[in-house]
Amino acid sequence: MASPRSSSGPNDNAHEGPAAGARDGALPAAAARRHRWPFACRAEELAAFRTHLDSAEAGVLLLYGPAGVGKSRLAEEFLRDAQRSGHRTERVVATTADAALPLGALGHLLPPDAPVHDPVRTFHAAAEAFASHPADGGSRRTVVLVDDLPLLDNASAVLLGHLVRTGAVLLVGTVRTPVPPSDVVESFEHEEGSHRLDLAAFDATETAELVRGVLGGAVEHATLRTLSHASRGNALVLRELVAGALDSAGLVRENGLWHLTGPLTGTRRLTEIVHSRLAGLDGRRRRVLELLALCEPLSPDALAHGGHRAEDVEVLEEDGLIRVRMDRRRVVCVLDHPLYGQVLRRGISAARRRAIYRDQAAHLVEMGARRREDALRLASWRLAAGLPVGLETLLPAARMARHVRDYPKVVELLAGVPRSDAVLEVWLLRGEAYHHTGRWVAAEEALSAAERLAECHEDVLTVAMERTQNLYWGLGDTARTLEVNARAATRLDAGGRRVLRVNEAAYRLNAGAVPDALRLLADAEDITVPRLRLWAQLQRSLALGYAGRTGEAVDLARDVHDELVAAEREQRPGSPSSHASGPAIYRVAALTDAGRGGEARAVGRAAFAQAVAARALAPQIWIAAHLGRCELIAGHLGAAHDWFTESLSLARGHGFRRAVVFAGAGLAAVHAQTGRADLVERELAATSGPEGERQQASRLIRQLATAWQNAARGARPAAQRLLLEAAAGARATGMASYEGWLLADAARLGAAREVRTRLAELAAAGDSPLAGSRAELAAGLADEDHRMLHAAAERCARLGSDMTGAEAAAGAAALAARAGESRTAAAAAVLSRRLLERCGTDRVSAPLPHRIEAVPLTDRERDVAHLAAGGLTSQEIAARLVLSVRTVDNHLQRAYAKLGVSSRGELDRVLRWWE
Repeated sequence: MASPRSSSGPNDNAHEGPAAGARDGALPAAAARRHRWPFACRAEELAAFRTHLDSAEAGVLLLYGPAGVGKSRLAEEFLRDAQRSGHRTERVVATTADAALPLGALGHLLPPDAPVHDPVRTFHAAAEAFASHPADGGSRRTVVLVDDLPLLDNASAVLLGHLVRTGAVLLVGTVRTPVPPSDVVESFEHEEGSHRLDLAAFDATETAELVRGVLGGAVEHATLRTLSHASRGNALVLRELVAGALDSAGLVRENGLWHLTGPLTGTRRLTEIVHSRLAGLDGRRRRVLELLALCEPLSPDALAHGGHRAEDVEVLEEDGLIRVRMDRRRVVCVLDHPLYGQVLRRGISAARRRAIYRDQAAHLVEMGARRREDALRLASWRLAAGLPVGLETLLPAARMARHVRDYPKVVELLAGVPRSDAVLEVWLLRGEAYHHTGRWVAAEEALSAAERLAECHEDVLTVAMERTQNLYWGLGDTARTLEVNARAATRLDAGGRRVLRVNEAAYRLNAGAVPDALRLLADAEDITVPRLRLWAQLQRSLALGYAGRTGEAVDLARDVHDELVAAEREQRPGSPSSHASGPAIYRVAALTDAGRGGEARAVGRAAFAQAVAARALAPQIWIAAHLGRCELIAGHLGAAHDWFTESLSLARGHGFRRAVVFAGAGLAAVHAQTGRADLVERELAATSGPEGERQQASRLIRQLATAWQNAARGARPAAQRLLLEAAAGARATGMASYEGWLLADAARLGAAREVRTRLAELAAAGDSPLAGSRAELAAGLADEDHRMLHAAAERCARLGSDMTGAEAAAGAAALAARAGESRTAAAAAVLSRRLLERCGTDRVSAPLPHRIEAVPLTDRERDVAHLAAGGLTSQEIAARLVLSVRTVDNHLQRAYAKLGVSSRGELDRVLRWWE
């Protein structure tokens, strides 16, 4: 498995492709518990070892790193690599028991007759045993691995040092950090030719790569983040966490996507490791850790209040059990690893827990509870202590939990408020929290109660906005959504009615009424409440994108996104935010329709990571869905599969009905384009939803999937008819961007003459470069003009529409070859190959009108072409390759013909594509 330091591609989920959901992968779940994990993510270290192995000056390679980071595994991989290169290898495990015996660790490597009582003769015998013997086919030094080098006995260390200095041995030693004083380690550090490799824990990307390799498929991003955070990149801890989650069925594979179903529990071995880490603590210091396990982060003052001394904190920090860090302007203490808290909490009795919470709550009140987050901490601790908590404490706490988007905490705080005491704000906070946690019916009940209590204009408007959002996106009831919106409008002034017109526009827009939505959104910028204005402008950006005015859509979505991001940074510096990630959905949609797929990916991935960090479900679901659409349009079907799968898994798991339909339609389209017709029917049936719940975009993508399913079965006329019908539906609702997409696919499947005029009209009416490339494609296909098709392919390449460009280039190659223009045909074939490779391994399988393959270069043609591209003359190439100048020129001419170029100046660019 390649190191992520040198790999490229979306990352996100490694994008194994459509087959990922069906195959078992590299390591089945049961094997992931029992077997050795694959070696991964240490390519740089392995390359460094190979360099030292080949260097006569390098005699010692020391691997430093904390326990569990993978030192022994990497060292063993070094041995295997050396063995494959023809070196003899030996392994030594240094132990405390062997350290008391001279040469105890090396006894199994010495000749049976070695006189251990005579050091000089023993050294000679060992040197003879380890020396290479050319007559026996050996001419390479032995590689000796010493695991836990500090435990090596002195006699063994002296002997190995002698063997290193004579060139008989390359020593690889592992050293756990922090390093206790060790004469053995120090002696090898000072050996001439000694080198040190510090092994760090895996970063988040490397952890994700390793987990995917073990599980053999796509893994939910939130699950990867949880595993990375909990393991801190420690390979041993990560293995135990994954094994524990698999054993407890807390890590499952659904819809082709691995995800956690609950909190991590680890294994007995992991618990023992943590217990051993905590062993030896005196009672006072253990109580510091228990207090942090329940109440972290805490200031040193709060710890001092519990009778804990400053020197205890210092010792615990030095031992790596706690960390002292800055939280904005305040110094706080936290446990160094989340697993410490998990293990410590299990050992705290219920009575002691209540006492700790009660004491900390009392201290917080004594200190004035002045910080903004203190309201949340006070209410939470009092509830955990079993103390009564009044509404005057609960409401500020719930507001703070809402501010940090901790909606489960909002539900928990307000759960005990009696119905008779619940004021409007309680019902509103409950309704919003239920909505964001996917409890749509409970949200409707709470928001209905809030509507009955709302009297002033501001409250009526706020409740109407929350309730209609829940009715539409949660319960999927468009009719009731518009009914509640209209009823609220009768109770509002002109400003409030303007906001609700925007609200209505958003729902009509999703139903496909784009012209109506644009009319209702015309005065969006005049809304005075900033939050509502920005939301209205986002709806307008979506409508503009649908209408083909993609430049305006991109600019407006970017401006709103930037404004919200700036506001969030000011309010919550350094904290992830769902409010800042949500608007990225609109930016991704606009950039995709504008033909700016690269920007769409960058914006979407960054926002998706932010949404995962903020635990914001809705943004995760919709960003993933729109990234899937972006990749589908580009023809990157593996990436599209993984994004749609993630969106669908999250949406199904949390009851986001409309998102299930949208992502399911996208996934069906991927299956259809890769020729898996059986999966198309299954996916469409499983994600159909009631007709009234489908957004117009979802309907159109479902039709696109069905069309490609027909194409995959060879029924191209039926596919064309379905696409033309879907395009007519898109046109009737004003969705020009979707209409162009559908018509372009119809052209790809042989209906170019029928769609060329309409595609030209869409290109002229809008401002999207993507629309222009589609019109050019259809015209080239209709006229069978290889020059126009080649131009369309190059335009698609610039826009990232790689699969369509590859098909256009293949068509151009076939037509040029038919016309006898072999060099032009070769150039188009090279372009087609280049674009296909950008699409990945999962490609459109439906039969297409034109197929032509680029002719490969021979090894000699490639050598000559590379040297010529590097600026060498034919004479210089001939001298270097020991050929005649005429032979060089012949090879070069054949390379020109195969690559479709006519000069050395073009070679470098085309060879980069080729390679």
